Amino acid sequence: MDLTHEVSFSLLSPMTLAEAKAFVVDVPASLRYADFLAELQVLVGDLPVVCAAIPVSAAMFGQRELPFRSELHLTHDGARLVPIGIEPNGPGWAEVAGEARVSEEGRQRRLDYSFQVTVHLRLPPAERWGTQALVRMIEFTATSVLRKITAQLPAAVSRAAGVSTVVA
Repeated sequence: MDLTHEVSFSLLSPMTLAEAKAFVVDVPASLRYADFLAELQVLVGDLPVVCAAIPVSAAMFGQRELPFRSELHLTHDGARLVPIGIEPNGPGWAEVAGEARVSEEGRQRRLDYSFQVTVHLRLPPAERWGTQALVRMIEFTATSVLRKITAQLPAAVSRAAGVSTVVA
């Protein structure tokens, strides 16, 4: 089962252009208040790799973490996250794609974010009525968790930036 949710938001910041670009590429700094991510780290290499896990609690699985890995590509006006395929042990994994762009807006800088989070769950074949009901319950729970996580992302990033979220 694959579930995808997208979130986009913008921030206005008094940071200089260089500070704003540095902020969007510094994943540990910009996501330091994203307590909904577990074990966030950036692996250094030719292309930095952002690694973390999304904690979920679902009926059949109990409390689990769905790991993800994304390459961090620097762009002219910010950064882009590109998911890396993984083969984890356990009930599932996630893919996180996104982009952060910095632009001038008057005397401030505008930080535009867009993320797409896809959760892949390994579920048993739903051949019987009871299993079908369990699969629907897991899908509902996972969708709720995914929405909650993506809804918390703007507040976490804006808190790290020390600004308020802008409604576009």
